[in-house]
Amino acid sequence: MPVVASKRKRIAAASAMLDLDAYWSDTFGEIGLNDLNYSDLFFQMWLNQERALSKTGLYDFMPGISRRTAVKYVQELIDRELLHEQSAAEDRRVRYVTLSKDIAARLERYLDYASERLGKLS
Repeated sequence: MPVVASKRKRIAAASAMLDLDAYWSDTFGEIGLNDLNYSDLFFQMWLNQERALSKTGLYDFMPGISRRTAVKYVQELIDRELLHEQSAAEDRRVRYVTLSKDIAARLERYLDYASERLGKLS
């Protein structure tokens, strides 16, 4: 059964979400990545960074857009060197992708801000 929050808490939550969206735009907008579909991709990649992420597996990390569009977005990020791609040693047809240092640093700065901002909701 879902918890029913007070109106004050709902207002605080809505305000925090808008603030986080604005901070995402501040953090990623200058490099043209303020579309929140990128946040889905980057959060999933960051959460799964301990394992090898295949290029084709990344498309599932962007559920808000079509697979065709996800393919385009991922390739564009690779072409711009915002994601790094390399061939798998065991099968050169398989491509693994990681976050660039710049994207990882921006994402961690965003997550630090989000953690602090959401912590204020308690």
